[in-house]
Amino acid sequence: MSRYTDKVVLVTGAASGIGKASAERIAGEGGKVVCVDRQAEAVEETAAGIIASGGEAMAFVCDVTDQDSINATVAATIEKCGKLNALCNVAGVLRFDHTLELSMEDFDFVMNVNARGAFMMCQAAIPHLLETKGFIVNVSSTAALGAHAWTLAYSASKGALLSMTKCIAVEYMLEGLNCNAICPAAIETPMVEAAAHQIPENVDVRLFQKGALPDGSFAPPSDVASTVAFLACEDANHINGDHIRVDGGLMT
Repeated sequence: MSRYTDKVVLVTGAASGIGKASAERIAGEGGKVVCVDRQAEAVEETAAGIIASGGEAMAFVCDVTDQDSINATVAATIEKCGKLNALCNVAGVLRFDHTLELSMEDFDFVMNVNARGAFMMCQAAIPHLLETKGFIVNVSSTAALGAHAWTLAYSASKGALLSMTKCIAVEYMLEGLNCNAICPAAIETPMVEAAAHQIPENVDVRLFQKGALPDGSFAPPSDVASTVAFLACEDANHINGDHIRVDGGLMT
């Protein structure tokens, strides 16, 4: 399959997890992938692995909470690649907190990465995506669709991202831009693993398990990456302003 031949795709959060799997999947289908993350060594490894496998990739260190960093990354992408066909906003952070103990500093950080960062990336990329009639894929979460205890900041940020997705889709649909979201659940990523070691005290296990897949398993990042690759190309031309759950039936 070569859906991405002659396509340039920017993927944030490409150092690990869903972002890395998405970059590898798109490159495997012929795309030139711009791997973006704040973890310099890890994102370089992602790009190097793609190149070693015969794909095309480059890496940029970028902090999605910093507008100057974002603007410079998008400008460098256009300078080196000449165009941008798709933006995949995967970068994100997750934390568990008792709502009454959630500090404003931690709340703001989660919102800045998951919502504000994706917004600024969209804002920088949209002028170039309009030129190619391109695609935006935002990785939201089932936390945006239903109640996940102890994830107020994360759920609020992913809900905001889902709303932004719909607004962008409607605003630019007549200009050929396509924007959708993915809502995964219980994916086996370093982000989830790290957050699992920081669960607050005195949580009710019954409520905590409500966010897990029905069979108690965690899906691999590749399951989400395949959906990212579908939504970021012409296969999804007639899907716009929507979200796709990748949750093994959790929300059904």
